[in-house]
Amino acid sequence: MSDSPATVVVRVPGGGLFLDPDPEETERRRVRLVDVPDDSTIGIVGWSTAGLEALEMAADNPQIPRLVLASVPYVEDSDSLDLTMVAAKTLLLFGARDPQTGSRTGRQWQRALPDARLEMVPDGGHDLIVPMWSRVLAHVAPRRTR
Repeated sequence: MSDSPATVVVRVPGGGLFLDPDPEETERRRVRLVDVPDDSTIGIVGWSTAGLEALEMAADNPQIPRLVLASVPYVEDSDSLDLTMVAAKTLLLFGARDPQTGSRTGRQWQRALPDARLEMVPDGGHDLIVPMWSRVLAHVAPRRTR
């Protein structure tokens, strides 16, 4: 395996690049964070409403193998999302104490996506992507450690 970092696209509400909550863990996984895919992209992460953008990216780039959706609101009958085109192995992270999304929303996404695993964080709120960053990276960059 190459020592060069692999790319993980992170989409957050409001656009722009996500502030890395654990740069040491990100470096240990040999990952660089960007906001658009490139040739070295191994995964896509979408948080909150920007998770819908992450889903579109995953549908448009079926060669990207992994996707994480954290606290993403469920949108029924969206013309812009063809979920059948999402080929990525998907991890769904939802907080049981999230007032905006929660277990019901997580189960909706799990039923809608072809290869999705739902993990509920018992004390997690809407911002659970930060405390769960190590888990996010373990999914999008498995076996990529120094």
